[in-house]
Amino acid sequence: MEQQDNYYKGLFYGAALGAAVGTVMGLLFAPDKGRETQRIISGKLRRALDLATDKAAEFYDGDEEGQPYANEARTRSKEIIENARDEARKILDEANTILKDIKSQAKGQTRSQDT
Repeated sequence: MEQQDNYYKGLFYGAALGAAVGTVMGLLFAPDKGRETQRIISGKLRRALDLATDKAAEFYDGDEEGQPYANEARTRSKEIIENARDEARKILDEANTILKDIKSQAKGQTRSQDT
């Protein structure tokens, strides 16, 4: 029985992490501006966290033995979401830096071709 509980716990964590990572990656490659993308990511991650928390509560609702797992799932979900949010911000910052460099280089090449 414990092995089955661990299986479902792992399945839940994997699904939550997969959803968070998939959401972040999908939004990172969307054509929105950096700040807008960060706002969208933040909202999506918040909704994913709420959904994961609700599902964990439903899964263990009324089960005294399962309550610690639900609490752990909430805590881990929040950690996963925060980590994903931090990584998304880092990636967006790097992408914005690269984009600025490319624009700067393109302007420099255009000016040198004009002369």
